[in-house]
Amino acid sequence: MTNTKISFHQLAVLLVLSRIFSEGADLRAVEAGYSMQRFTVIAVSGIVLFLLYLPLIFLANRHPSESVISIITGKSKVLGWVCGLFIVLSLLTGAVSAICSTELYSTSTVFGEAPLYLLVILPLAVCGIAAWKGIQGSARSGVLFGAVFVTFIVFIIISVWERFNWEWLYPAFLEEPELFFGQVVRQLGRNSELLAFAVLMEYVDTKTAYTVFWYIPSVMILQALKLLLQMIVLGPFLDSTTFPFFTISALSDIVLFQRIDGINVSVWILMCVVRVTVALLCTRTVFTRLVGEMTGKWSVWAGAAIVALASLLLGGSSSSTMRIDGISSSWIILLIGGVLIPIIALIAAKIGRKREGEAHEKSS
Repeated sequence: MTNTKISFHQLAVLLVLSRIFSEGADLRAVEAGYSMQRFTVIAVSGIVLFLLYLPLIFLANRHPSESVISIITGKSKVLGWVCGLFIVLSLLTGAVSAICSTELYSTSTVFGEAPLYLLVILPLAVCGIAAWKGIQGSARSGVLFGAVFVTFIVFIIISVWERFNWEWLYPAFLEEPELFFGQVVRQLGRNSELLAFAVLMEYVDTKTAYTVFWYIPSVMILQALKLLLQMIVLGPFLDSTTFPFFTISALSDIVLFQRIDGINVSVWILMCVVRVTVALLCTRTVFTRLVGEMTGKWSVWAGAAIVALASLLLGGSSSSTMRIDGISSSWIILLIGGVLIPIIALIAAKIGRKREGEAHEKSS
């Protein structure tokens, strides 16, 4: 796969956009409401997330141009199938959650009369084509979408500048200790990008571990900025909004940005495309390692079909959307796919090196 290399910056951008979409699509985040404790949750979950990435960082440094799946499959095909299918099913579940969340967000805001099948099939068609073409095109598009997202954030800040109320910020570190750890665990569970990195790290040309060093701080900064905007614009009214960021967009007083709420939805649809494309790229990569290049390419459309069918069955309802979101953001999936399987890969690689050393001594 030497002709499909990307830089660690490009992979970091893809993962950041995927994670920020997940943050914006978290309907249960409203439960936390107006609370300065949420800044502490972001800080603590970021530190813990870095610790969870350590096995992958070690793997990236010791085995550049390899991934968890390539290492495990090289040692045991059966174990490769088990680990690969677990990661693929976990990420495709996240893709279903992304499509359902986007459909709910769109129909609840500006696209109220849009048919479900259009909001499911059209984004998935774009994602399928992008994943079919390969990671290089997706990475370049991700950088472009990242620029669009940053520009959109700047527009948001400019359009609601006069509504900033800094008095709504107050000094507090830990207000509700009994809820704090639950919020941290939920925040960590939404990091399926840990699984995606375990698969896509083989595409990075050099300094693979640097992806993590860019990804985690970027996500923490964007999460804090998003929360800060919600706090100083909505304040105590944050508790009564289902889609806080859309509400902020709708408050624009500048004529040029009076339809920024519609732009808001469009930007989140683009980021949903990135998230689902990442899942399909991982599907392609896993099956390429397990079966072969051509089967890997066709697995993109098989994965897209599965996501489409599940989204059509589960979409259109906030309860089912929150249910699938809860499954896809389970901390158990994160620990198994993002920590346990990489540790298995580290052990497999170490055993492989030991056997190679013994064989070399015998031959000499």
